[in-house]
Amino acid sequence: MESKENRKTKRVTIRLSKAEHEQIFKKCKSSTCRKFSEYVRLVLLGKAVTTITRDGSMDEMMGEIIKVRTELSRIGVNTNQVAKRLHSLTQINEFREHLQHQDEHNEAVRSALEEAFTVINKLSDRWLR
Repeated sequence: MESKENRKTKRVTIRLSKAEHEQIFKKCKSSTCRKFSEYVRLVLLGKAVTTITRDGSMDEMMGEIIKVRTELSRIGVNTNQVAKRLHSLTQINEFREHLQHQDEHNEAVRSALEEAFTVINKLSDRWLR
């Protein structure tokens, strides 16, 4: 609770155009201030306002990571389907055919993992700069 000295009892009213209000509100949203009044008070008193900045350069990299993660998820689902199918086989010819498909699937997994490592290495290099 605030002491009597720091209690906010005085009110200041100003008029702004819609554009001015939106501009100030946008700056407030990019700051660490929880309330609009807190932001305006700091600005009017000439005190430092801490702002939050977002690194947009990572957007493209995050898009690549999402794609790789989705592909790995699909490959995992396919692996589960193949495993279930292999457990249900009764004839040798069917088994050989499915083993060949499993080898192809394993190659797809290797390829996706290599792509994932490439993306992760790019992220690491960018992060460490």
